Formats: sequence, C-alpha cells, structure tokens
Amino acid sequence: MLIDIHTHVVPERFPDNPAPGEHSRWPCLCVRADRSHVIEFGGKPFRELDARSWDVNRRLEDMDRGGVDAQALSPMPELLSYWLPTADALDLGRYVNHVIAEMIARAPARFHGLATVPLQDVALATAELERIKRDGFAGLEIGSNINGVFPGDQRFNEFYAEAERLGLALFIHALHPVGSERLHAFPDLIPYAAFPVDTGLAAMTLIRAGIAARFPALRFGFSHGGGAIVPLTQRLEHAWQLSEGFSGTVVMSPREQARRFFYDSLVYDVSYLDYLATQFAPGRVCAGTDYPYAIQQTELAGFLAASRACGNGATTAAALRFLGLTSAG
Repeated sequence: MLIDIHTHVVPERFPDNPAPGEHSRWPCLCVRADRSHVIEFGGKPFRELDARSWDVNRRLEDMDRGGVDAQALSPMPELLSYWLPTADALDLGRYVNHVIAEMIARAPARFHGLATVPLQDVALATAELERIKRDGFAGLEIGSNINGVFPGDQRFNEFYAEAERLGLALFIHALHPVGSERLHAFPDLIPYAAFPVDTGLAAMTLIRAGIAARFPALRFGFSHGGGAIVPLTQRLEHAWQLSEGFSGTVVMSPREQARRFFYDSLVYDVSYLDYLATQFAPGRVCAGTDYPYAIQQTELAGFLAASRACGNGATTAAALRFLGLTSAG
C-alpha cells in the first residue's frame, strides 16, 4: 500500500469576492480563451492549473497509473488565506474544506483530508477544530509562518492543545517565506530555496519552544522533507548543549524533538532520503509528491523502491501513524 500525504486541491470554482474593493487577494479560477485554467488572486495570475486539481476521476487515474493507493488532500497553500479578514477567511476555508470533503466522499477508500482554518485568529481557529474532526478530516495543513509569525510562537499553544486532544495531525507547508522579498532578482529561488529554508525555520521555532515535550501526542508533519531541518537541527543541538537546555527552558534535545516529527519524501535525492529515514528520523518518513504541480516528485513508487530505507511499506506505516489511522507511537 502506498499513501501520498502531500497532494493539493483547488476548487473548480470559488464564491464571489464578498468585498471586491477591499480583498485584493481573493481567489478566482479563470478560464482563458484556449480553455486553459489559471488561478488568480485579485486579478493577478498566480498559477496555471488543470483538472487534476479538482477532478476526482482524473486524479484516480493518475494514482492508479502511479501505483498510489491513497492520497491526503490538502488545499493549495495560497488558499490558507491568513491575510484575509478573519470572517471572510473562515468562510473561504469552510468552502475549500467542503470541496475536499466532497472529493473524499466520492472515493473514501482512496482519500484522506487535511483541512484549513484561519490561524490569523487563534481562538477562532481553535474553535473550528471540533467541526474539522466531526467532518472526518485527519488533520490540518498550516503555513510555515502565519503572516510572518512562526508556529513556535506561544500564541498558538491553545490551538496545539486542542488539536492534540482531538487527535488531529498538523502538516506544515511552506508559505510566503520570510525574507523572500530580498530575492526579487532571483524569484525562481523562492520555491526552490526559500520554501525549504522557511520550513526548516518553522521546525526550529517549534523545537526551541519545546512543543514536542509540551504536547507529546501531537503529530507534526513537514513538507519537502522538512526543508533545511537537518543542518539547522545539528546547529541547534550544539546551542542547546552549550546553553544547558537554553537555561533549562527546553528539556528535550533538538535531535530528540526532530525525531518526533514526521516528514514527506519530497527531497528528490535517494541518498538524502536514506539519511533522513535511517539516521535523522527513523520510522517517520512518509511518501509525498506535491501532486499535481510541476515541482512534484514523479515516479513515486520507483523513487521509493530505489531507497534502501523507504521501500517495502516503510513510508506507509509512517503515513498511517501520521494520519492517525494507527498508533502514532
């Protein structure tokens, strides 16, 4: 069995912008004259898409062709909408979650869901978790930062406590990397370099805050193999030892905390994948592709089979634990 925990959904249509004069980043899936689709935010093209983003049958065909038994469906990260007014972000998020739930209902044996909530308002996002759980989602996708605030910030503790209580997984995906404005001369470095750096920094803030010790049953997963987490963790481990646990405020070492997290396999290099799965986080690497975007890992089954650590169902066992379909351990 092969489970891909990193795939994205975009609805084929969106509700009308509730405040056209105010929301410059409300999404619209526009159809061009040549019948191609492009998602726009505030009238500005963001990404060209095709039916794989919303069509269940097309998605299932690709899964069958690639030997993928199940996918975890999450919103395209730009739809997390932390920059919108809270009430409108809540409505949009509920709409996107409903689209994902409908896709799951079409093929419940093949899909699991990762929802979105408006984390720009932590109290509201926390209250929304009961609905997410009731609607059958395995967890949520959250950004590597929330309007510039990294997830280790203590303001999110009530959200984490409730997610832990409800048994919901949290999948952290790169979003609007901090400092990306300095890459204006090389915009292509944003997805290829700034995304993994921001993901790694997000993990570092969780580790520095001691979140794994404070919420031991909460399951965090990271896109893109955790990004830059490996070298950053080694450096933070050294700092933890020099500072005697950051003056006693962090009881669990950075390396031990990082081993509590889950990671997708989207690292493109088999030798690095082997290191991640055998040395850095044994038993915690899940299959993940970033389907259906150009940056995705193609030939997933073959990529995993080439790994001495991730073949023979190892990633499936990790995915089942991450999604809460068996003991997280």
